[in-house]
Amino acid sequence: MKTKYLSEYLEHLRPLIREVKGGVLIEIAGATNDSRKVRPGWLFVAVSGTLADGHHYIEQALVAGAVAVISEKELDMSSAVACVRVTDAYAAAAGAAEVMYDFPACNLQLIGITGTNGKTTTAFLLREIFLQLGEKVGMIGTVGYDCGGTWEAASRTTPDPFVLQALFREMVKNGCHRAVLEVSSHALLQSRLGSSRFGGAVFTNLSGDHLDYHRSMENYYLAKRVLFQTLLNDDAVIVLNGDDPYGRRLQREITGCQMKTWGRLRRDQDYVLRIVREGLFGQVCQLTGCHEARRWCAPLVGRYNADNMAAAALMARGLGISWDVITAAFRATVGVPGRLQAVAFPNHALALVDYAHTDDALLKVLQTLKSLPHRRLLVVFGCGGDRDRGKRPRMGRVAAAFADHIIITNDNPRNEDPRAIADEIVSGVPFRQVCEVILDRRQALEAAVKMLQPYDLLLVAGKGHEDYQEIGGEKTFFDDRVELLRLCREMENSSFTLSPPAK
Repeated sequence: MKTKYLSEYLEHLRPLIREVKGGVLIEIAGATNDSRKVRPGWLFVAVSGTLADGHHYIEQALVAGAVAVISEKELDMSSAVACVRVTDAYAAAAGAAEVMYDFPACNLQLIGITGTNGKTTTAFLLREIFLQLGEKVGMIGTVGYDCGGTWEAASRTTPDPFVLQALFREMVKNGCHRAVLEVSSHALLQSRLGSSRFGGAVFTNLSGDHLDYHRSMENYYLAKRVLFQTLLNDDAVIVLNGDDPYGRRLQREITGCQMKTWGRLRRDQDYVLRIVREGLFGQVCQLTGCHEARRWCAPLVGRYNADNMAAAALMARGLGISWDVITAAFRATVGVPGRLQAVAFPNHALALVDYAHTDDALLKVLQTLKSLPHRRLLVVFGCGGDRDRGKRPRMGRVAAAFADHIIITNDNPRNEDPRAIADEIVSGVPFRQVCEVILDRRQALEAAVKMLQPYDLLLVAGKGHEDYQEIGGEKTFFDDRVELLRLCREMENSSFTLSPPAK
């Protein structure tokens, strides 16, 4: 990063500025909205976040050497410190990050994917299509950040603007020309993407989640719509799920010369998706419309994964990629970490780990598993603390509608009482449903595996790719996949007694 003058930052932030106090020719060595990262000669952006107010940390930033502060509030400080008052500190932070890193997104074709469920799988599928072309491609999402040669675990789906711009810069440095992003509603409302513009955008679906933050489905939808209304290039490719009512609403409310819709349930869309054949280890799908039809096979199960593949295929087609490349990528895919990852037990039972953490996602996974050959379906899941409480009883109802046995356990209770979370889930389970609560997740998995009989299916839902548990604000290592593999080895060694086969 090269040193810049404060005036360069202010020029980019001009539409947001209400007042400037102090000299604008101060040299700025860097910028951040985290007071712990401030270095001598830096600019600090004070953002009033949902968990902490950056204005409380201005003094800490000044002690660390900040020479300029951006804030929504009027500040009374030494004349040696430049103070910039803005209308929107979130947007100012994003703009400052762009200036600091020299607008790296201008050198990337950005493809954004938004919706409640399916974002991660669709992003991975698009990444694999681009890799099939021999390209280096960046990816930012729930599972991790790929900069075209470097990989790190994700801290959040769409990161803080300073982290985001640093990732973009690393992608450009590594020779990437495209980047696939999962775009969260929080990121859209908080303007984390700055002035970045997308060459393509996918809407997967919308169902109840994050309502602790958005307060209503209408607000949640309006946040998602920002991607399509304000962040797209004029020639962007738009792909919408026409089966979803919010997808059809988007279709009415936005314009785009390259808009494509698909439907599996509705036949009035541009493309009709049909599942030709499906089984426990894959499916064959067909997409027909706009004078073309193509069939492919992939080792992904579930109708929702057929939707994810349709979305990725239509985006790739809109970007000019051939069907041969797309279908080759689908055949070769190994799936996504923590998305219906299977662990086969020696008694012919099968456990599957999935990130399903909303009632809609859990419904879709359970519908898929219920349609496959099996003897019984067991489910282990919990709900995260300090998050949307309204979905907890709904998830209990969904699990009860499909499972033969339910074990409710801890997810990431964070700072909430684990028993209170479990009680809210149980409140949605109908009377006399076979359900038990084992809060210790390791013990819950052990109990479920001991119950497994030949040809049973066990779904372990909620955490998916996550390799930690957060209890009482403290994170410890915990990975459902690792635990199941351990129990599988113990079963092979007959370390514990299995339940007798059902008669």
